[in-house]
Amino acid sequence: MIKKSFLDLKRDVIDAGLCTRCGSCVGVCKVRCIQFADPLGTCLPEQFGACTSCGLCYTGCSGKEVLWPALNQQVFGKQPDNYLLGNFQEAFVGFSTDPEVRRGAGSGGIVSAISLYLLENKLVNGIVSLTDDVHQPYRAVPQVLTDRVSVLRAAQSKYSISPVNTILHRLINLEGHYAYVGLPCQIHSLRKLQKARHPAARKIKYVIGLYCGNILHFDSVRSYLARNGVRNLDQVTSLKYRAGEWPGKMEIKLQDGRIFSIKKFYANYLIPFYIMRRCLLCTDLTNEFADLSVGDGWAPVYEERGKGWSVILGRTPLGAGLLREMESKKQIELYPISEDAAVNMHSHGLDLKKTGAFLRIKYRQWQKSPVPSFGYTLESASFFRQLEELAQVLAFWVCSWKFSRWLVNLIPLGIIGGLFQLLRTLWMRNTRSTNHKHGIASARFRLTD
Repeated sequence: MIKKSFLDLKRDVIDAGLCTRCGSCVGVCKVRCIQFADPLGTCLPEQFGACTSCGLCYTGCSGKEVLWPALNQQVFGKQPDNYLLGNFQEAFVGFSTDPEVRRGAGSGGIVSAISLYLLENKLVNGIVSLTDDVHQPYRAVPQVLTDRVSVLRAAQSKYSISPVNTILHRLINLEGHYAYVGLPCQIHSLRKLQKARHPAARKIKYVIGLYCGNILHFDSVRSYLARNGVRNLDQVTSLKYRAGEWPGKMEIKLQDGRIFSIKKFYANYLIPFYIMRRCLLCTDLTNEFADLSVGDGWAPVYEERGKGWSVILGRTPLGAGLLREMESKKQIELYPISEDAAVNMHSHGLDLKKTGAFLRIKYRQWQKSPVPSFGYTLESASFFRQLEELAQVLAFWVCSWKFSRWLVNLIPLGIIGGLFQLLRTLWMRNTRSTNHKHGIASARFRLTD
């Protein structure tokens, strides 16, 4: 184990702009000297006591180094055939057969269905997941879920920064085995800690990965509320990012009975203005080191049917076996899909992560700025694609200005939201694997470590 202090982590990761906010440094600190001082702001870890230089915070960090070849060998015993999706055994679209679970979920209710199945069959003692804070209903916090009510309350995606791995310090004192629901950066850290034989990480038996394109700073919620004349968070009684019929809408309820909502794809306008910048350097959309990965089933044939559909990748024998077991007991419905179909559903996200991220890393290297190490890289990209990414980098930079954030709130939601929905549609069409000129399937990668 690397014997380094929090000061090393601060220098190499936090001050370098590489912190993923996974929360592991807080969760593994033996003397609890690391905390998030401003969880609804920049949400960066800070030191609040004497550090013992045990090195755990550095060992488990997912910000500076996550080596794909080593993690693939650790979790799967081999390298993947496909560096777009990673190692997997089977791909499906599907949904929970429980109408209440499916209706209350962000997509098909697969994650909630798996959580309930594991609890009801006593395969785990609890589920580590995010749920709404009792005292601050606009904030998501990690909890250990142990019953149906808590699982249903935790349903739906949470799109603001929420460091799940801060809960690791609690798991150390709990008995039994647990399932874990997390984002790619959080699971990267978890796998590193499992390799280091951390006692809390070793209690995780099932790793359920969520697809993730990006996470937003909580200021995105503040901005949307300010657009509607609300500046006091204490008025908020409920915040849902995927309320209503799939694909859902961002919905905020206030104490005075008012409800503000915006369609999911319209709410995408907030992304370039409030994205956590480290997300732009992440190369993992589909959560490649989980036992099974779950995302939205983005395809016209499923979107038109409504009700919510998920794309599911059974990666390890444990994860794939669990899916088949639940299907045989009619807990979920699964429909096999091809690798191409799985890629096409998220071709735009894969383009963002597998092409765009590596180009952005290259541009940062030109500027001699710190970059993360992944042990693999993109072999090449067309001149046009590189120009396109430079334009996107410039757009993200401009959108981060305080003036730009003020200006966008003057544009009617119907106009700005409709524009972003159109851009998403064009982006998906242009990056489909069947598009040989610009399709994401043309991307090629090579190992560097």
